Amino acid sequence: MRGGKRTRSQKKGDKLERQNSPEMEDAQSSVSSQQDSADTMRSVLQEIRDFRAEHKVDLNKLKEEIKGDMKSELEDMKQEIYQKRSANSALTQAHETRLKEAEERIDEAETVNMAMSDALIKSMKEQRAMQGKLVDLEGRSRGNNMRIYGVPEEKEGNSMSDFVDQLLKTELALQDTNLQIQRAHRAVARKPERNAPPRSIVVNFLEFNTKERVLKKAWEKKILMEGRRLSFDHDYATRVVLKRKAYVGIKRVLKEKNIRFQTPLDRMRIHWDSGTRTYDSAQDAAQELRRRGFSVEIPDRNASELYPEMERLHQTKTWQRVGESSAGGDETASRVRKRLQEYERNPPGTN
Repeated sequence: MRGGKRTRSQKKGDKLERQNSPEMEDAQSSVSSQQDSADTMRSVLQEIRDFRAEHKVDLNKLKEEIKGDMKSELEDMKQEIYQKRSANSALTQAHETRLKEAEERIDEAETVNMAMSDALIKSMKEQRAMQGKLVDLEGRSRGNNMRIYGVPEEKEGNSMSDFVDQLLKTELALQDTNLQIQRAHRAVARKPERNAPPRSIVVNFLEFNTKERVLKKAWEKKILMEGRRLSFDHDYATRVVLKRKAYVGIKRVLKEKNIRFQTPLDRMRIHWDSGTRTYDSAQDAAQELRRRGFSVEIPDRNASELYPEMERLHQTKTWQRVGESSAGGDETASRVRKRLQEYERNPPGTN
């Protein structure tokens, strides 16, 4: 029957449809879920693209701003460096000018100083030669004089000439000799204290030969007065006395070693076993004694040197003038300029 009663085949189809409907629903649900996930991914990707595009614009803008700021700062720094370099160059040039002027003044001062030193040394040499002549003249004027050391103060009484005349004639057996003493007096100095050494006595003879004869006899005999030995010697010039004093320590050592010596004027003559040698100064004699193994102090050269200032003045001339140096002022300035040019940059706007 077509209208009211279903066929067997239709019933079978309905049964199959009922059996397959859950699977179909699951399949449809899975397809729908995948489609939703794809839509979500497309949405996320689109958001990421939008975010990247937006931030790319911001980054480009920030990059341009930073680049502009850095360029501006670099330009300002470059301008400042150029200005400072220009100022330093001007200052260096000013220093070079002042240095050159100072060198010229120093060179002029050195020239004047050296000329003055040469003139002073020449003057001192002439003065030393003149002083030597004066010392010689003074010594010759004292040629007839003799000094007696060790006579107690006030021993002479009222007349020094009579006292000396009687002393020499008595002690030296010169009763029959006319000594012809013209003057006799104590050395011009302050009267010493009671226990201090007495002043020497200066005796002036009329004839040089008489004085020499008296000295020779006095050196040959030991004369005592109140238990003290009297000493007799020439009346030397003041400069000669100062130089002879420098030999005191050397004389003491030579006497202890029983070595014969003589002191003619301001020199020393020593009679060594190997021969006789003469020394012009106490320093030379002391150094010779040290070389021979004697313990002796070397005297100060200034104590016996007539003009120690001249030696010091010679020593101050060992330095060189500025103009005589190996480099020179111009070479120094040139090296400075060359060194500065190595750090020179091009000024702004010349690139």
